[in-house]
Amino acid sequence: MKNLYVKNLNQIRKEDIATVGGKGANLGEMLSAGLPVPGGFVLLTSAYKQFVKTNSLEQKITRLLQELDTNSTMTLETAASMIEEWFLAGEIPSEVIQEVEDIYRSQGEPVTAVRSSATAEDLPGMSFAGQYSTFLNVQGLESLLKAIKECWASLWNSRALSYRMKQGVSNDGLAHGVVVQHLIPSEKSGILFTANPVNGRRDQMLLNSSWGLGEAIVGGEVTPDQWVVQKSDGSFVEATTAVKEVMTVRREHGIELVPVAEDLKETVTLNKEEVDILRQLCLKAEAYFGSPQDLEWAYADGTFYLVQSRPITSLFHQPETKPGREGLRVFMNMNLYSQAMKEPFTPMGAQVVEDMVRDIIRRMGKKDPRDPETLWFLQNLNGRFFIDMTEMLRNPKTWRKFDSNPADKDPVTSLAMLQLLEREREEITSLKGANFFKALNRRTLAYGLGALKKIKVGKKSAAAGREAAVAYGEDMVKDLYLKAENLKSLEERILFIETSAADLFLKGFEVVFFVSASSNYLKKAKKLMETCMTDLSDLHLVEKAVPHSVTTEMGMAILKMARDLDAQGRRADLNSPELADFLKTYGHRNSIELDVGIPTWKEEPAYVVDLINTYIDSKTYDEGIRRFEKSREEAEAAVHRIRQAMERAGEKKKAQKVYRLLTDFRAMFGIRELPKFYLRHGLTLYRNVIMDMGKELAKEGRLKNPEDVFFITFPDIRSHKDLEAVAAKNRESYNLEMNRMAPRVLTSTGESIHAPVMKAGENALMGIPVSPGVTEGRVRVLYHPEEGQSLEVGDILVTTGTNPSWTPLFMKLGGLIMETGGPISHGSVVAREYGLPAVAGVVNATRQLKDGQRVRINGETGSVELLGV
Repeated sequence: MKNLYVKNLNQIRKEDIATVGGKGANLGEMLSAGLPVPGGFVLLTSAYKQFVKTNSLEQKITRLLQELDTNSTMTLETAASMIEEWFLAGEIPSEVIQEVEDIYRSQGEPVTAVRSSATAEDLPGMSFAGQYSTFLNVQGLESLLKAIKECWASLWNSRALSYRMKQGVSNDGLAHGVVVQHLIPSEKSGILFTANPVNGRRDQMLLNSSWGLGEAIVGGEVTPDQWVVQKSDGSFVEATTAVKEVMTVRREHGIELVPVAEDLKETVTLNKEEVDILRQLCLKAEAYFGSPQDLEWAYADGTFYLVQSRPITSLFHQPETKPGREGLRVFMNMNLYSQAMKEPFTPMGAQVVEDMVRDIIRRMGKKDPRDPETLWFLQNLNGRFFIDMTEMLRNPKTWRKFDSNPADKDPVTSLAMLQLLEREREEITSLKGANFFKALNRRTLAYGLGALKKIKVGKKSAAAGREAAVAYGEDMVKDLYLKAENLKSLEERILFIETSAADLFLKGFEVVFFVSASSNYLKKAKKLMETCMTDLSDLHLVEKAVPHSVTTEMGMAILKMARDLDAQGRRADLNSPELADFLKTYGHRNSIELDVGIPTWKEEPAYVVDLINTYIDSKTYDEGIRRFEKSREEAEAAVHRIRQAMERAGEKKKAQKVYRLLTDFRAMFGIRELPKFYLRHGLTLYRNVIMDMGKELAKEGRLKNPEDVFFITFPDIRSHKDLEAVAAKNRESYNLEMNRMAPRVLTSTGESIHAPVMKAGENALMGIPVSPGVTEGRVRVLYHPEEGQSLEVGDILVTTGTNPSWTPLFMKLGGLIMETGGPISHGSVVAREYGLPAVAGVVNATRQLKDGQRVRINGETGSVELLGV
């Protein structure tokens, strides 16, 4: 008779994931691939569902979680504790017990490891590593049944609940499989990542090893031996032998953490031959699954076993290798470098940007914009645009651009790029770069000549340049709206965006040409001032509070609105006439300005309302207005002082020239904010056109809701297929990516560089980098998770080490510092998932760092810089 509730591991395949869970499916696949995996069986999700049904738990859990959402006094921990009690008090149905007993006895009643295998566990984009319960050294049917119930209950523990909340995973329809696997009495054990999870390199492996069972490593109780291994040939990039103070061993019932024998503490746990055996085994697993894997291994009686495998979910996407562009390639995150945009683009937002680039190539270049090779340099990775800079960087002279970082670009990216270029100088400069003169043609030359004519307008008269810039931008927006008036079909709307996107970008950018002469006026003025002045400090004041800046004017409008409403004893609300007036001018803006997928302030004005009311509540509007006016007065006074000082020095002609340069600078520089203002007008029009498409698609039944259109692309629309599932999947991926920290610089090996390497100074501690990123914050030293109520959002948690019970606190953290553990210990894994910079192995961190002290941590270099209190 066919079993309904259990299945032998060697009969399981990936298609069974819905009934056996992620972990069970992976183990079954590994066995079928001939990998050395301990045998066992899986208790199917049907057993979990039968248990829940028999004990009427589904309704009780649903009601409790609804109460958790509405009851501010109930904590996640309280709800999880109540659910656990219900599970442990529940009765396993007799038919389930019978099948478990039969298969357990048929396998010889072995000593087992009992592990959760949830349907929402270890899936691409998510890692529930350490969230659910595992029980080692389980012996006998009675102990096995108890461990099974505890595994089921762990689906609802506070760690798993908080992680699902963070990742936007629904609690509906979840079910738990349970893996019951023969326990390997490990002499040594560890974890191997088939890609380096710290720097993202796919050509490296990261291996950890320690004595005894693997729980001490996973739980961060021990600092293990560590190797970074070159994947291709097994050579060591790094090899570190740790002082291993403790190990996990079997006892009559369960496991225990005990001291390591003195002669083994500093003895390396693996020799080179053993490291290579593991490398080859894990390479087979990676090849079989088709993606980098996080594998747990065990060693006993001269044999290595693989006891778990899951995808490495924290890796950033690896760039695709384009034909003819092999070897080391260097990519820059343009979202961060030029836009300071950490969020991903929505699929439709990315579509519009790609179409803009294609249309610019159509207008300016020689290539066919439809040819896939046309955009070889542009890759959309996880919603971020990365530009392949390699060809430009072949010539070291181009590196000067990063050395003298442009003021409007991210300096951290520039420094990180320079460090990478110096490190890889030989390979990057070994080939000849592209000849950019080949890009010149009649169209580009005509565009350049047109730009020169516009520049001359502002050079001749600042007022004329300013007025021309505004008129040019207004006319561009007006023309775009006229073209959109009679669009009817889906195809007409798509073609409108595809063929007008270049105009929007190029003409929007051209607005700044009318005032761009002012960009070097301060430099020219400084050179003239240096001929007769020694004190140039007034020059810095000239840049303050420049007029005609649409961004500054917007901020001032909010402050003045707050002031006027407060004077009338009112607060802002969605029906305020003052808000309506504000939105007429600025309602086309949004929080992520280049993404058409993000609602505008006019659509969702709550942000503006809250901002106004914050100023009203804090009474800071007058201070903001006064500060701006004071800065404006200081700047204007500085211009006059500079002129007078030069005249007193006998340089009347130079004084007049400098005065003109500075006044023209102030008259024109604020206009530099206008291009994005008008670009945003165009993108808002595109959003409206795309929303019309969404309404039509929803009416046709191809989308569930009109706004789902921002989670599909134009090729999707043209496919004439049902798009509901596509939009739902893309929306889920987008929500996951919102929590991910994208690297500033990326290479073709997958190396993800989030920050430049900076050596620790005198006021710094050093540890092991385990989760990338740089952050500053206030230290909060904790020894137990129960002390977490003292944490505030953005605090840097400093502790000896973490286990899964700490996970709910991670939602508050700005960063993490640990005394023990390595890149694969619990705290490190969760920190990478949550995008938190983290450093481990900081000796005596809990004693050297004090509550309230401010630190800067670098999760790529391992430095903890002390900033004071």
